[in-house]
Amino acid sequence: MVEKTPNRLPVHSQTQRPASGLGMRLVGTVLQIVGCLLLLITANRIRVTGTVLNSPYRSLPVWQTLLVTIGMLCAGVVVLYAGRRLSRHGRRHFTRVLRSPHELGSEPFVLFLRPFSEDRKTFQSGSAFSGHGSALSLFMSAGLETPSSRTVEEGISRTFQRFAKLVAVGQPGEKLPLPGADKLYLPLAGWQPIVSELLGRARLVILVAAPGPGTLWEFSEAVRILPPQQLILLVLSDDTPAHEPSAYDLFRRAVPEAFATRDTQVRPPRLPDCPPLRHPDRLLWEPAVRGIIRFDDAWTPEFVRLDPTAVRALTHLGRVKKLARQQIEPLLERLQRTLP
Repeated sequence: MVEKTPNRLPVHSQTQRPASGLGMRLVGTVLQIVGCLLLLITANRIRVTGTVLNSPYRSLPVWQTLLVTIGMLCAGVVVLYAGRRLSRHGRRHFTRVLRSPHELGSEPFVLFLRPFSEDRKTFQSGSAFSGHGSALSLFMSAGLETPSSRTVEEGISRTFQRFAKLVAVGQPGEKLPLPGADKLYLPLAGWQPIVSELLGRARLVILVAAPGPGTLWEFSEAVRILPPQQLILLVLSDDTPAHEPSAYDLFRRAVPEAFATRDTQVRPPRLPDCPPLRHPDRLLWEPAVRGIIRFDDAWTPEFVRLDPTAVRALTHLGRVKKLARQQIEPLLERLQRTLP
């Protein structure tokens, strides 16, 4: 199988330019700082607006004062958003690209598999918070809570880097590799033997549970090759209406047929329902990763739902850290004990 692997595989269509990427990151950082300052100044203006409007010594008419405040608010949001996008794009010039699976050598790695259609979610900005400089990270949906421009994939990479570096298959035809995992580009035909080889070499395999023939094949191959403890599934949040099946539901439904069409004696694991939120009426935001599924020795699944309604804190950042400490960290510790 290894002998059939080409020495050099296809790569992205544009050349990575670290100097340009560094410039984008520096300009993006400056824009984010300026955007944050504008928002802070605007917040202060809003706080004192009532006093100013009632003061006989105000220098501007009421409508001009309100117009300036609204303009500063819009400018702050736009500048912050532009800075995050520019910084995020600049990091694409620094993503490591593997020309061949042989470049991995004997070093351990975590294999990250997902349908390429999910890249639009994992490339979104998503806050990732660490405790005391550790790899403990939380993947969150995009928002203006923080100037960080880190993507969801970068958050996943930071979370699992305690096990090994993250390696993913790059999307064919993309201009530049997405930031986060190291990228390996495979040919459109004959990619299955290479993925099978990578599955057998990986210390841990992370697979995004979403429908797609390639992902279903990868799941069945992972179940065939791997010990149960070396496979986890990520369930991403989506915008599917409540009355329609989510991407995870569609994946669950397609799994039995995907296993049946392969000439193997492997039976598919029984995938659980997504657990409900503890307090649905308190939901204000949802993490980009809705849940994580791990398996025991008998392929019995454990679905860890990332539930922001189950934690309380005075601030949003406090809730994020508490969720990570109570819901993610115990799972990572269990994985650490069972992985080779």
